[in-house]
Amino acid sequence: MVRRPIGPALKISRGADMIKAAFFDIDGTLVGFKTHRVAESTWRAIELMRARGIRVVIASGRSVAEMQEELKGVFDAYVTMNGQLCFDERGTYRDAHIDDADVRVLVEQARAGLYDLYVMQRVRSFVNNRGPLVVELGRQVGLDYEVGSLDMAYELPVYQFNVFGGPEVEDVFLSKTEHVVATRWNKLFCDVIPAEGGKDFGVRATLERLGITPDEAIAFGDGENDLTMFDAVGTSVAMGNAWDVVKDRATHITTDVDDDGIWNACVELGII
Repeated sequence: MVRRPIGPALKISRGADMIKAAFFDIDGTLVGFKTHRVAESTWRAIELMRARGIRVVIASGRSVAEMQEELKGVFDAYVTMNGQLCFDERGTYRDAHIDDADVRVLVEQARAGLYDLYVMQRVRSFVNNRGPLVVELGRQVGLDYEVGSLDMAYELPVYQFNVFGGPEVEDVFLSKTEHVVATRWNKLFCDVIPAEGGKDFGVRATLERLGITPDEAIAFGDGENDLTMFDAVGTSVAMGNAWDVVKDRATHITTDVDDDGIWNACVELGII
């Protein structure tokens, strides 16, 4: 692992016992692209962290419905849909859905064929069309996206959209909406979330709920949507397979997700 000799990195290198909470992205961080499962070494690292009293938290762009079964019910808290819906065993402590007017803009643009749209609600998620980009993403992350009518987007609050396309598609909807922003962890699509949203909002809400300060938290990630999460904690670890911009912003860089990246980081930092 590459150790960056700056700020929080020095702090954790001198005293790993100060860490009280660890936040984990899923795709490309907890879950590898080869097996679509959590590596045994990662589960061992998580078990050892919990044995030291460290609270472990999922912080993902996925909804609960999309999560692998092995991840459900085993973490202390869940920051889902990029921070818009957060909960633990005591209940929901952050609930921030997309403005109804902005929902209508994206839904009607998708209905007009400007892009394929994945709609994420509390209890269900669906795509309006299983186009080539949707199929390719499903292959990469091990998901078979359910197709549904866009009318369903108006029946329940929408917490996040996935708009399929390259960076050029973002201005198509951003120029017509007022209260959303776009972020990415994959070149095939962008996540669309409330402007007052993001993983940082979910992480801060979780830290407040747990009574833990940012300096006492560490986060692991690999995509652009993890950058705000990195800003919300004292120590950040970019996976070896992370985007370059993520590595540039992290306090540490570890090996790839499919090369025991989380285990190697925890050992190197003295957390386990």
